[in-house]
Amino acid sequence: MSRERRSHRSSNWKNDSHSYNEQNSVRRLHHNGSEQNRGSEEAIRDFKTRNQMVCAHCGVPIVDLSSAMTDRRSGKAIHFDCALEDISKEEKLAPGDKISYIGQGRFGIIHYENPHDLRHFSIKKIIEWEEKDKEISWRTEMAELFSKVK
Repeated sequence: MSRERRSHRSSNWKNDSHSYNEQNSVRRLHHNGSEQNRGSEEAIRDFKTRNQMVCAHCGVPIVDLSSAMTDRRSGKAIHFDCALEDISKEEKLAPGDKISYIGQGRFGIIHYENPHDLRHFSIKKIIEWEEKDKEISWRTEMAELFSKVK
């Protein structure tokens, strides 16, 4: 065997050994990290159980706080679907109209000239559901509590 081939084989062996050690280190870190993650997940589950928010509109627990809205009357958390239901009761829709969330606490009455073409629409009315600059106490409280969970 030529000298080039032997040095090439031995350098591969060193690289393989190095890769093996790196992989084991990563596995150990991942294992230790997963133990920490399990502890954090348990703490979050416990926290959610103790601090579960209930919809002010329908009385059912709110599982996904990221999609919760604020009730306009009470200022408490409600389901997104409950807010949509309230708007649907208040607004009269014409043919081709739909209610959609348009962001920043606002809904809109969207009109589609052709209901089969959802790319072309106009916003007929903007409904300010949540006040833009108003701090929402339940969101602030939940954010602070969640940031304390490790």
